[in-house]
Amino acid sequence: MPKEDPMSIRTQVATALMLGLVACSSSSTDQVTVQNTDPASLKVSPAGVATITFTDLETIRPDSLASGTSGSSCITVTPTGLSSFKYTFTGCKSASGGTMSGTVTITATGTSTLVDTAVYDLAVADASGTWHYSGTEVTTINASAKTAGITVPAGQTFAVAFQSASDASKNKTWTYSPDLQADWSNSSAVKFWGSYTFQQTQPAGGTLTATIAPTTPLTWTTGCSYPSAGVLDLSLPPASAEIRFDTSITDASVQQGCGVVTINGYRLTLGQ
Repeated sequence: MPKEDPMSIRTQVATALMLGLVACSSSSTDQVTVQNTDPASLKVSPAGVATITFTDLETIRPDSLASGTSGSSCITVTPTGLSSFKYTFTGCKSASGGTMSGTVTITATGTSTLVDTAVYDLAVADASGTWHYSGTEVTTINASAKTAGITVPAGQTFAVAFQSASDASKNKTWTYSPDLQADWSNSSAVKFWGSYTFQQTQPAGGTLTATIAPTTPLTWTTGCSYPSAGVLDLSLPPASAEIRFDTSITDASVQQGCGVVTINGYRLTLGQ
């Protein structure tokens, strides 16, 4: 595992962003209508899938794991080669109270330009059901500039599957494709921008595109499990939505600016 400054999003590795909306629209409008705002419905909605998976995967990205394992008793690290390590998660708690189990196997190559290739076989379970992440993600790191690009290998797919705890008709599978940039040159703030897509494959469905503009990047600051700033635009034609993080959005149950967002103006506290 490379020892250069990791772009650690948070000190604890296992987290999940409980966020989303039910994307329903008519031919006369292009804006999402929020119908069911209970957490279980939000998580399995199209926007919920787009955000929970993004945050899970980017929080347990290879360059984040090294800093997270130092105080995490639920994670064990096993060398599998000269520059390869297997991280095993056993009952790690997610931000929603779910549990994370499975493995992420990482192979690091290069020097000034580091390439971390991570193979995921990981499940996150809570009362609503189980999310399974399987596939390979590649993080290409410019160690001196403290920037990185995040993709999946050309020609390969990264699968995200949801299995409902109560209703098999809600079971779905998506293909996740990121094209993201990260910058942690400011030690107290990690920034992400770019785009990623989710194509629903089982049952066959549409493709949701998430876009993060470089002028309004998602920004994680020290001590917060969630972005404290930034705008995430989602599109599932003909529907669209804006998810906005802002430190001025507060809630009595959380610290200021940590874990409270608006979705097309609807306010939601994350992790509940």
